[in-house]
Amino acid sequence: MHGMSGSKLSLMYWFTAIHLLTATKKTFSAKEIQRQLGHKQYQPIWEMVHRIRSVMRTRDSQYELKDTFELDEGFFTTEDTTDEDNSTECISETECLTR
Repeated sequence: MHGMSGSKLSLMYWFTAIHLLTATKKTFSAKEIQRQLGHKQYQPIWEMVHRIRSVMRTRDSQYELKDTFELDEGFFTTEDTTDEDNSTECISETECLTR
């Protein structure tokens, strides 16, 4: 069974859990999501969170970061920007590491 199909939990639970798992940098345990939702039983919440994470993991494995992307208000690139004498490697527009 994949996603929300066959679940007896409300769509509001699903969308709230998806929001909690994706809108912040911190991770949420199934127990914390159960507490946030005010649901009495742990097992259905654990199963819902497990399904959401499974779908997210499947989706994430299909994508590879390429070119330039934004991360926490910084721009990074996957291309090699090592200078000619191979002593400095730039990992962002504003920060370089010296070897």
